[in-house]
Amino acid sequence: MRRPLDWSGAALAAAFSCALLLVTDWGGKKYAWSSPALLSLAVTAVAALALFLWRQLRAPEPVLPLSLFRIRELRLGFAVQAIMGAAMTGAIYYVLVYLQLVRGITSSSAGLYLIPMAVGLSATGLLGGPLGARGWTARTFTISGTVTTALAFVLLATTTGPDTSLWLIRAELLLIGAGFGQLLGQLILLVQEAAPRPQLGVATTSIRYFQSLGNALGTALFGTVLTRLYAAHGPGGDVSGLARLTGGARTAAVDAYVDATSVVFFCGAGLMALAALMALRLPRPLPGTGAPEPAKQPVAV
Repeated sequence: MRRPLDWSGAALAAAFSCALLLVTDWGGKKYAWSSPALLSLAVTAVAALALFLWRQLRAPEPVLPLSLFRIRELRLGFAVQAIMGAAMTGAIYYVLVYLQLVRGITSSSAGLYLIPMAVGLSATGLLGGPLGARGWTARTFTISGTVTTALAFVLLATTTGPDTSLWLIRAELLLIGAGFGQLLGQLILLVQEAAPRPQLGVATTSIRYFQSLGNALGTALFGTVLTRLYAAHGPGGDVSGLARLTGGARTAAVDAYVDATSVVFFCGAGLMALAALMALRLPRPLPGTGAPEPAKQPVAV
């Protein structure tokens, strides 16, 4: 028998996501944070979220059953996936912009700097099987991947400057790719192993939704941080005008942009450190199995 689709829930989720993204993207740039437009969007996001949660509690077939969040692996997996999406966007986008604006590399040549990241992603993906045979679990990969990525962000934040060796940038992108490579796929596996069988499909699509939401939020939030810092300490004007500056004005603008980019990378490191703490809270697998420890039940007295 065909089950009814939760069109209302899907529409409310889309409304919440759009309003939230517009708030983070426009806030402090297109509109002041206290402007009526931003406040209206914030109220819309809160109202849409409240209605979405209300709908999920009553829909016969909810698009995101709230019962999934009672399972520790799922709620932590969703959170880590969202953080990873935000951090990955920050790593890719702001390294490429740094290469173009600060180092004067063309956009096509800057794209080649993502090859080391791709190599790191592929290498850890290939090593997943052998490491799994040696006892590495999805929990182990998640902890190792978040710690590796946090370290890579710290290195980017502390070494990226106007004259940093481009080979060092490539090495750091290789390391960050190795970190993300341990997370991609493993988080989905973690969620699929923990999800109830009838809700396997919705759990898989939900983790993809949280990654997409993290991607968009990461772009908006990191962009807001960088723009505000550059505006506060730069020679004035928009970041996009940096390429047209010359002489002392360009030197001051480059220094201000590099400092702002370092803060963005430190924010990425902080996010991945938070993700590592969440990964540490994942249940340990039972000895000799891949299954997580069952949740402890309260003892009746």
